[in-house]
Amino acid sequence: MAREIITYFHYIHHSGDSQRGFTLLELVFTVVIMGIVIAMAAPSFNGLIESNKIKRLATEIEWLLVQAKSEAVMRGDNIQVVIDDAGTPTWSIISSTVSGGVTLAEVSSVNFSNIELDKTFTSAKLVFDKLNGKPNLAGGYQFNIPTKDKVKVTVNTMTGRIYSCGVDGVVYGYKECY
Repeated sequence: MAREIITYFHYIHHSGDSQRGFTLLELVFTVVIMGIVIAMAAPSFNGLIESNKIKRLATEIEWLLVQAKSEAVMRGDNIQVVIDDAGTPTWSIISSTVSGGVTLAEVSSVNFSNIELDKTFTSAKLVFDKLNGKPNLAGGYQFNIPTKDKVKVTVNTMTGRIYSCGVDGVVYGYKECY
């Protein structure tokens, strides 16, 4: 009896080696389940991509303004930051020297499609002073993906502070503007 059992297990072991892999039915079920999981995750990926795009734009505008502020003092020349076509789909923000017109940096809608941008400054031209790096205007650049929360990069004339905040409350990890 023991010999028969050993022979039977030996047979199962050897016949199992020749049948490796998946059946067509197992493969179809796996692909269908993976498709359902991916379809459920897709909307959250879109939200993540939009959120990262807004955060990246806030960082780039902050960087442009901080660079303009420090370049004004380092170069001993007033630096202007001009926004072109605010409120249109093809906007751009450019920093340049006032005297020589040398372009230092630019952020534009080319890299940030589907983002609306507007200014809260009273003028399209913001100038950083060459002596202390302080801006001549208070205000900011606010932007959003259509029908989503607005983020604002704010410039303070008294302190020269540049920071990002949420216009209508805490959004994308930014505190509410005050």
